[in-house]
Amino acid sequence: MITKQENPKSSLNEQLLEVVQASIRNTPVPKVNKIIYEEMKAHTIQALAAPILGSLSLPEDLYHEWEHDILQRVYHWYRYCEIQSSLPISVPYVVLKGMSAAQYYPHPEYRIMGDIDIMTRREDFNSACDMLLQNGFVETTDIGDDRVRTFRGKGIEIEVHRFYALRHNAEETRILDQLIFDHINESHVLPDLVNGLTLIEHVNHHLEGGIGLRQILDWYMFVDKCLSDDAWPAFQAIAQKTGHERLAIIVTRMCELYLGLPPHKWCEDADEQVCEELMLFILASGNFGRKNSQDHRTSMEALSYSNTLRGAIQYLTRRGMMNWKAAQKYPILRPIACIYQMNRYFFKGLFRRGSVGKFKDEISESKRLDKLFDSVGIARDRDGRVFYIDGKYKIKLPH
Repeated sequence: MITKQENPKSSLNEQLLEVVQASIRNTPVPKVNKIIYEEMKAHTIQALAAPILGSLSLPEDLYHEWEHDILQRVYHWYRYCEIQSSLPISVPYVVLKGMSAAQYYPHPEYRIMGDIDIMTRREDFNSACDMLLQNGFVETTDIGDDRVRTFRGKGIEIEVHRFYALRHNAEETRILDQLIFDHINESHVLPDLVNGLTLIEHVNHHLEGGIGLRQILDWYMFVDKCLSDDAWPAFQAIAQKTGHERLAIIVTRMCELYLGLPPHKWCEDADEQVCEELMLFILASGNFGRKNSQDHRTSMEALSYSNTLRGAIQYLTRRGMMNWKAAQKYPILRPIACIYQMNRYFFKGLFRRGSVGKFKDEISESKRLDKLFDSVGIARDRDGRVFYIDGKYKIKLPH
């Protein structure tokens, strides 16, 4: 278990993990307070406690707040299902993440939903987007987003994917995307083993920026339902080709150690120290990194890119262009945007309380994360990601 010597917040972490286990495996119910509720919200998993809420010894006001929160999430889940089932898209597509993950939960309605992610065949992509526009959805795609087109309507966001995988190897990316394309049909549902690959890729995609227990539990539920020792060889054969085998083994063993997932022979040799470090990182991050402050995220991103001179210059130039309005207006200043950003960091650091100590800690953490991500088979964003551009899969470096 996570001990006090390894993590000052071990008591809080263990309480949180015990509540999660009680919610999904009917283990003894621990003591719970407002802090645990807020921690579950940070990981977007507070609705999972619905089956045990009446068994928790809670102050009346906290009980009603939590109950109201769950009822709102369940209402949204049914609204989400209604909208997803009536999307005005007549070309074949599959649903990714969201409902495709919820199907493995004992109570799917307690899996909190975000947006609706779908993927069409390439030849149907523009047609699907046009159908949404023609039916009142408004496009909200971020400028420069090559991966998805985003639409909003009826209170929910829809993401239509050009491609799904975001890996650092072009062939691995192509294989996973092709598996999805090959299984697009009128049911809008992927076969379990292919769907499992999309769930572990979702972990891969968001891990560096900070991933919470919701995405980990999506994988947990899939493994519990679909990835027995007998089923593993078929999944392993595909995961080796897409580059997900090591991550799948580590995350599964971590779920066994800390979340009560029943044991599987195929992951019993996973490095438990790596599993522990990965769980500590996840607990500290929250869903999509929401527990990390903006200053901390910016510092860690900067230190990640600074491992190479080219990476440091690219990062500083990009941040400089974001922050220096004069360079945005006058192109002649753009070559020195990196210098502007260096000065900005310098003066900001001077006035940050405990800046020297924090900077040393951040350097140490960045190095530790490099080692952790290497252990689980994940490339850092600074190494670039593969995008499907102009009919080819190409590495796209940050700019």
